Order: sequence, then C-alpha cells, then structure tokens
Amino acid sequence: MHLKSTLNVGSQFKAEALAVRHISLLALLMACGFMVVGQLYVTIPMVAEISARFGIDPAQAALAGTAFGVAYAAGFLLFGPMSDRLGRKRMILIGLIATAIATGLVALADSFQALLAARAVQGLAASIFPPVALSLVTEELPPKHRPLGVSLMSFAFLGAAPLAQLFAAWAPGGMTQTMLQLAPFYLLGAAGLFFAVSAGRATLASAPVSGGSRLGSLLRDPVILAAWAAAVTVLFGFVSFYGGAQALGAQLGIDLQTLRLIGLPPLLLAFAAAPLTRRYGATVTARAGLVLAALALAIATAGSSLAIGAAAAALAAGVALAVPGLIATVAGRASNTNRGLALAIYSFALFLGASFAPPVAQTLGRIGTVPLWLCPAALLLLATLALSVGVRRGQSAA
Repeated sequence: MHLKSTLNVGSQFKAEALAVRHISLLALLMACGFMVVGQLYVTIPMVAEISARFGIDPAQAALAGTAFGVAYAAGFLLFGPMSDRLGRKRMILIGLIATAIATGLVALADSFQALLAARAVQGLAASIFPPVALSLVTEELPPKHRPLGVSLMSFAFLGAAPLAQLFAAWAPGGMTQTMLQLAPFYLLGAAGLFFAVSAGRATLASAPVSGGSRLGSLLRDPVILAAWAAAVTVLFGFVSFYGGAQALGAQLGIDLQTLRLIGLPPLLLAFAAAPLTRRYGATVTARAGLVLAALALAIATAGSSLAIGAAAAALAAGVALAVPGLIATVAGRASNTNRGLALAIYSFALFLGASFAPPVAQTLGRIGTVPLWLCPAALLLLATLALSVGVRRGQSAA
C-alpha cells in the first residue's frame, strides 16, 4: 500500500514536472519569437534617423528593412530543412546565437552599405527561428496542447509588428543603442532553451531521408500545397491594407496610428484558434480566417473612416485565425522527417506575400480604394476555395 501511494505520488510529480517544462518552453519560445520576428519591423520608426545619419533619402533608408526581409524569407528555405537533419535544439541555439552576433554587427555598422550587409546577415540568422520553433511546439507538446502552442506562437509572431515598433520608438539612443540592448536577450533566450528543449525528441534519430524524397512527399499532399498557396495571400492582404492606408494618407480621414492600435487587440483571437482547431479541425479554422480577412478588405473599399476602422479590426481577427490554422494544417499533415521543410516553405510563402504587397499597394492606391483592397480580398477568397478543394482531394486519396 505504501509502495503504491509512493508510485502514485511519483507519477503525479512527473506529470507536473512535464507540465512545468512545457509552460517554460512555450514562454521562452514566445519571448524569443517577439524579439526575433520583431527585427522585421524595428527599423520602421528609425527611417528618419538612418536617413540623417548616413545622409541618404528616406526611401533608401527604408532598405534597411528590405535587406532584412528578403534575407529572412530566403533563409526559411535554407535553414528550415536543415533542422530535419541536424535536430531542432541544435538549430534553434545556433540561430539565436547568430542573431545576437549579427545584431551587434548592425549596431556597429559605420556606413549604409555595412548596415545593409549586417541587416541581411541578421535576417538570415533570424530566419532559423520561426520554422524550428513551430516544429518544436508540434513535437514537444502533448497532442491536446499543440493547437494552443501554435496559437501562442502565432500571436507572438503577429504581435511582434506593433510591439517592435513601440519599443523602437520609445528606446533612447536610436538604432545603435536599441540593437545593443537587444543582442544580449537573444543569448539569454538560447541559454534558457538549452535547458528547456528535450535533446532526445529535438534531435531526429531516424535514418536520413534525401531532400528530394522529403519534398516529393509534401508535393503529393494536396492539402499542404493549398496551405502554402493560401499563406502567400494572408500577409499580402494584411500589408496591402496598411500599405494602402499609408499611401492614401489624409484621404482616409483616420489617423494611421489609431488604425494600427485598432488592429492590435483582435490579434488576441489567435488564442481562440486552439479550441476551434480542436473542435472543427485546422483547415476549418484557416478557411474561417481567410474569409473574415477577405470580408474586412471588402468593407474597407467603402472608404469611410468608420468602414476602415471596422476593417482594421476584422482583418486582424481574420489573420489571427488564418495563421495558426494554416500552421496547424501544414505541421499536422507533415511527418517528423519533413516537418521542418514543410514549415520552412510555409514561412517563405507567408513573407513572400508580405514582400510583394507594398509596391502593389502603392500602384493600386493611385487608382482608388476599390481595386486597392478588392484585389487582395479576391486572392484570399481564391485561397479559401483552393484549400477546400485540397481537403476534398486529400480525403478522396486517403
């Protein structure tokens, strides 16, 4: 009797320890997610400072963000698949340490060319984190907690946009001090994850699989293909909305800062994606988010300040559902041997859409609000249709 009670206490203690480890892992991944993805947006409030510091015009200064973003998107394809072979723990530690070093190089850049080069290196280093972090969430957490984990990471990635800009605007000392302040936190994140990530489950022990066969198995899955295509439209619509609002400016009759603040609270809807995914499935959650985002952009074409404010809230809510829904769709259908590759391609597609959005928004904004926002709305609806067709084909092939 005494032995049985001792075993029960031991089992309960083990379960609680696992729960604490999972909470610690998620907290660390979220904190690192805010800091890593935030580098995409942190130079936006610094354009005037960069312009004055290097004696260039603001359009050139904005390339500090472009240099990071292009390298960031390309890096997903390079480093995401490597985690399938080298292990999640090793890759995420390398990524955070490299990001810390690159962030220091950005702070020390003494010419605009050096700044662009350092930002590109920083983007490559930072690109290691998101797909590996999402793979860790899928593999480390118990199945019933995975949708919540994906939602938490999605919120961290999406919330990084406003939070990074707020931090950059408030931080004293400009770009140099901001980067020097951030660099040590990447090292702290790496130290924490060294202990929080399970080495056994984060390093793949199976026989190596060739890149061609890993990609081939993904290309044969119609649901994954449709999810990749849909990913291009999500941030394309999101950035097109704000890029178009920036291009139209005073014509909209609403303050741009107010517009950004309106879109922040609905991002919390990412947490609703977990119960929705458990109850209805990942693809249903993703499609609901895509339709809501399309509806928001259609509302924005009315052009009034009330319509645009409502659209900002609805669009953020739609993106908050679509992103975790698509992540869960891709991660859930991929296997351990190709999940890193699958999520790397997803991440590349997501930020590819974001990269195309600004010039398209600037061009369509000259014509008017209807083509400006109906174009991305139509693409979101096409993505919803493609995902529905992919699900049907996937079911018939099963």
